[in-house]
Amino acid sequence: MSEKEINDYIDKLHFKTSSHLIDKLKLKFPDIDEKVLYNIINSRLKDHYVKLRKIEPYYIHIFSTRPNSWFHDLLDNGKDNVPRYWHIFIGTNNHYAVAYPLNSKSASDVRTTLKKFINEYHPIKLTSDEESAFVEKNNVKLLTDNNVLIHIITEQNHSALGIIDRFIRTLRDMNTPTQKGERQSHDEKYKSISPQRMNKLLEIYNSTYHSRIGCSPIEMLNDPEKEKEYIFKQLDKREEQEEIKDLHLNVGSFVRYIIPRSNGKNKKRYQYSHECYKIYEVKGNMYTLIARDGTVMNLPRFKIMLCQKDGTKPSNIKWADTIPGKWNGVVKEIISFNERTRKYKVIFSVPDHEDYIDEIPETYLRGNYPQMLSKMEKDYIEQT
Repeated sequence: MSEKEINDYIDKLHFKTSSHLIDKLKLKFPDIDEKVLYNIINSRLKDHYVKLRKIEPYYIHIFSTRPNSWFHDLLDNGKDNVPRYWHIFIGTNNHYAVAYPLNSKSASDVRTTLKKFINEYHPIKLTSDEESAFVEKNNVKLLTDNNVLIHIITEQNHSALGIIDRFIRTLRDMNTPTQKGERQSHDEKYKSISPQRMNKLLEIYNSTYHSRIGCSPIEMLNDPEKEKEYIFKQLDKREEQEEIKDLHLNVGSFVRYIIPRSNGKNKKRYQYSHECYKIYEVKGNMYTLIARDGTVMNLPRFKIMLCQKDGTKPSNIKWADTIPGKWNGVVKEIISFNERTRKYKVIFSVPDHEDYIDEIPETYLRGNYPQMLSKMEKDYIEQT
């Protein structure tokens, strides 16, 4: 009886622990020594759930070295409610919150609220998700003309939007009945946020002490020196974090990444992927992971772990065949640019496969900063 046959049988049982497996294995393979069975069980990939305290040191705490930077997002206020949406802004450092009513998520409506925000608060940077209205060409031009840097966070790194995500949850939590009130949670009043109530909630939030910044949001908004002090403190913490030996991982190392698993109705348990992926590229805190067929995804450091300390691939972990829905390969070279479509013709490089040619939008090369030329684009322009 081979080790492969025993492992194949274990796979069919769907149990992980020795206590669940050993009795069934002894019944199935009575002629195999028990110690041999235990050795096979112990050599299998252990898929323990992630302990958050172990990954916490790798969190890159969100702050901006540039004062007057902001996050923004859209809050769905519910169908048939007024307004239909809220355009929410929150200071990256000062956590000061602003909200404008929106009739729709159209690019033109969003442009109106962007203009209001620019005129009132004069931001130098706006960070958001990939909401189509935020990256629409006329809105990008509006922000560019007003010297506002756009930073786009992809779905794969949505944790970088933690500040505004938490604030929107806080708004919803604040929009609940009071202890002495007669209304109940299911009352229509608490299914949406009216303009009057939004103003009240923002006033309360902005004037309340925030433990992370050591004052209220409105205090830091009105005192630039407080924001500078906060930035310096965060830089000191970042410097301390740099002392972690494996904070930065190398290209070529094999890693696994954290994935959420459903556990009951609303709870999630997190564990590492069963397969491993190879680090293809490193850009700051973002790591490009590549599967065997050349498909890639980008993840922050805290969401990945080395398979082995030396970065090599363990014999009991499979290199993932593919990453579903991701672009196949990594851009190797720009061939040409189409001014009308704003697309590049490029060569894609795929490990263990032949290169191939395809067309991609210019924003694909720019990643998180759609206004800024990538290094590859700059090199192409210099050569043409």
